[in-house]
Amino acid sequence: AWTSVVAPRRKLALIVLAGQFVVPRGFAILAKTGLRELLTAAALLLIVGVALLMTEVGLSPALGAFVAGVVLAGSHYRHELESNLEPFKGLLLGLFFLAVGASLDFSVIAERPVLIAALVIGLIVTKAAVMYAVATVLRLRGSHRWLLALALAQGGEFAFALLSMAIQQRILDAETSKLLVAVVALS
Repeated sequence: AWTSVVAPRRKLALIVLAGQFVVPRGFAILAKTGLRELLTAAALLLIVGVALLMTEVGLSPALGAFVAGVVLAGSHYRHELESNLEPFKGLLLGLFFLAVGASLDFSVIAERPVLIAALVIGLIVTKAAVMYAVATVLRLRGSHRWLLALALAQGGEFAFALLSMAIQQRILDAETSKLLVAVVALS
């Protein structure tokens, strides 16, 4: 049983070390070629590769894609990558929301509309209150506090990644996760 825990940790450590040391050097070499397409392909390959490696470790591929995004965001070439990936942004965003819509179980909403409405309102009110408190700590002016609180009050995309991971790790049962996916999607 111990080796089943140690092996994934080693793989995860290798992913983190590669993200810190190998990826920046690789992107530096690719950037010297001057081929934008090569840099874009490498970024997309990195995202898919890390997602697959996270699956190998037993974690969510969505979490892997998020980790790869964090690695790319910390890269010296993030601005160039951002401009290269801009044409794909709308397409990938549409694909993401299509996948979310496809995973949404409308029968759960139809069976428990009052509970879901209460949870959506609870999520928005709680998150708005937390964001308002953060804005207060950051000493934003009154109108900016409300703008920040209300703009970030809905559930975010990362909630879907966390819910996916919670299902894979058997932290949540399928019925609860369907309910929570509906709440986040409707928020």
